[in-house]
Amino acid sequence: MNEIVPELSAWNALAVDVNRIRCETTGMSTIPIRREQITPGWLSSMLLSVGDCQITALDFEEMTGYNPDLSQLFRVRIDYSKKEAAHPDVVIVKIPPVDDVVRRREAAYGPYASELGSYRLLETFQGGSIARMYGADEDSSENTVCFVFEDLGELPAGQKYAKVDLKIAKATLDLMASFHGRFWEDESLGSANWVRSADWSFLFNQNPLDSALGWKVIVADDRFEKSGGLVIAGEYLGASLNDLQKAMRIRPNTLTHNDFHQGNVLLRQTSAGVQPVLIDWQMPAFAGATNDLAKFMMTAVPFDIFAKYESNLVAHYVDQLKVNEVATYSFDECWRDYRRAQVATFANYASSCYETSPDGDLIESSGDSTHAVIKALTLTDPAEMREFLP
Repeated sequence: MNEIVPELSAWNALAVDVNRIRCETTGMSTIPIRREQITPGWLSSMLLSVGDCQITALDFEEMTGYNPDLSQLFRVRIDYSKKEAAHPDVVIVKIPPVDDVVRRREAAYGPYASELGSYRLLETFQGGSIARMYGADEDSSENTVCFVFEDLGELPAGQKYAKVDLKIAKATLDLMASFHGRFWEDESLGSANWVRSADWSFLFNQNPLDSALGWKVIVADDRFEKSGGLVIAGEYLGASLNDLQKAMRIRPNTLTHNDFHQGNVLLRQTSAGVQPVLIDWQMPAFAGATNDLAKFMMTAVPFDIFAKYESNLVAHYVDQLKVNEVATYSFDECWRDYRRAQVATFANYASSCYETSPDGDLIESSGDSTHAVIKALTLTDPAEMREFLP
């Protein structure tokens, strides 16, 4: 399952005269959209941030991202004839898709501008808790961007996600609180044209009724244990989510990554130990912080750790907000907002956890994060879930 959920309303708005779009955009991109266009000269220009260099040869390894319609990823090994110590031997190059219609359609959703805006805003975090961006190449007419990032290394063979233990979970919450705290209730951020709104971040503009269909599929699937707060959350999906959206508008807004799932947390090996790194800043929103908190806790924290330390980890996050000068957001407020955000997160995944067969039946087609979210909700207290749902 694709972990990045499509904006269905935007898709409907774009589903017009694709042949006209294809004619207007063919061959018009001014930035690399093919591997062959990642040349030594182009890559040298992207590395000017660390000094002048001359590249003689490039070796490409194609990588698989979570959304191939959104970007092509390559690990590129570089041979230099001239370089400085700061020049990397390996980089990650991220370029838009070749297909003109797909590229323009995805650009209309805003992920390229959003990722570039995020990296510019978070420049002081680069090379630490977010990857270093060596350079970016924009096509302003298409609103597309190519990126050259540092390579954080490969996961061990057979390992799909970074391994998160209790220490890494706390360190990731430290990171989360640091950028949340920096932009807490910063209304100027809310007016940035590359940042989404809090209302958009709720279900990513999906139809709440789609989540009810997803719950129907989950109920019929014997692999999922239907217990605890999962049942309360599932029965709430559908039109009632409009009430939840209104209730969640009372949260303080800040910069949120908004796609803080397990696949977007990598680990950096440092002399001081392992450091979590948050990647793929394509969906930032000026929204409630518990959007990030709920998705990370439910998808990335291993279930055994989640079951034992859930409240402790939320308390750790609140404490770290205070370290980052957010003293007005209490644990009780955060816990209420976190529980509500868990339901919204579940609704988001439920809306996309099925497909329709040729004969009209609904078929379960969810991925790892959806399964983790479902399992996490089985631990919640039904009475508490009812109390926090509007």
